[in-house]
Amino acid sequence: MDSHFNLKIDRLKARLRELTHLSGVASAEAEVARYLYNALQPLADEVIADAYGNIIAVRHGRDRGLRLMIAAHSDEVGLMVRAISPDGFLRFHTIGAVSPTVLPATRVLVAGRVPGVIGTVAGHLEVDGVARTRAVSELHIDVGARDEAEVRAWGVREGDPVTFVSELIELHNPRLVMGKAIDNRIGCAVLLEIFHELQGASLNGELFGVVNVMEEMGLRGARMTTSRVRPDWAIALDTVPAEDTPLSTERAFGLGRGPVVQLIEGRPQALVGTAIHPKVRDLLLAVAESAGIPIQLSAQYGHWTTDAAAIHLSGEGVPVGSVSIPRRYSHSPNELLDLSDAALAAQLLTALVYRNGQELRLGVLE
Repeated sequence: MDSHFNLKIDRLKARLRELTHLSGVASAEAEVARYLYNALQPLADEVIADAYGNIIAVRHGRDRGLRLMIAAHSDEVGLMVRAISPDGFLRFHTIGAVSPTVLPATRVLVAGRVPGVIGTVAGHLEVDGVARTRAVSELHIDVGARDEAEVRAWGVREGDPVTFVSELIELHNPRLVMGKAIDNRIGCAVLLEIFHELQGASLNGELFGVVNVMEEMGLRGARMTTSRVRPDWAIALDTVPAEDTPLSTERAFGLGRGPVVQLIEGRPQALVGTAIHPKVRDLLLAVAESAGIPIQLSAQYGHWTTDAAAIHLSGEGVPVGSVSIPRRYSHSPNELLDLSDAALAAQLLTALVYRNGQELRLGVLE
């Protein structure tokens, strides 16, 4: 790897460390929105924050072209306080698709300031000595309070967000890092890197770097921003569960092999998803080939989706693509990724921006 690529990885790691330290459970993302708003100010011609905390950074091109939107999301999965028991324990809901198997004994932060731990039962104290997975409704958060009155005196209320406490750490290979909220703070870091690389560049058309709220609650921010930006085409920038561990059977894509171009995505049981627009697909593949950027293709359908599913339905329809960074241990307190995949995603999308010329034709019959 050349020195420029290594510097890119270093910048991404530094950004990711700062971003994952922030609390931003879906619907409680002001801390993340404020960081991104300030970070994008020196890199964009204009930065807008709407009433919900969606961030829109704009680069105006010197030459005519299309309106391209690259969209990440700011929220992370987590928990929300639903009740406080008389003896001072907190009951909670999950926000986003969090498996109850990852929760017991996990450290948490309530309302951004009150530390706690999700209660667990030692294996040797289980009935018959057999551990079992408890439903979320059976779990509780212990904040060390004597009773409900003390919890409320600390300012904790029903509806308060609860984030995992898991600092970003390097593995023995320093390109690999793990921590909470990799999904999708790495997408936010990549978006910042794209704008960093485009400083002083002459662009065609307009580039809208967007960070959406509440993706984990149903792609809600994407609907707001797409209707406001009205892009001619768009890319959803997210993460995707890697399939390269002993827990996976597909082994279709994994860490260290480049970003994933998703050809189709969705959750049919929720009637949500999309297939990547054929012209955007062809353009992504052509840009990757011409720039020598390794990519992985995913045709997995039925397990996850991204903001692409909401973006493509806006207005009269928006041609959309989906570029994702693979990470292991999805929606857990310790997601793991290879930063080289993120750096390659930044290279791919930066190169894509330069193809946003007036001659670009995205109609399927053109």
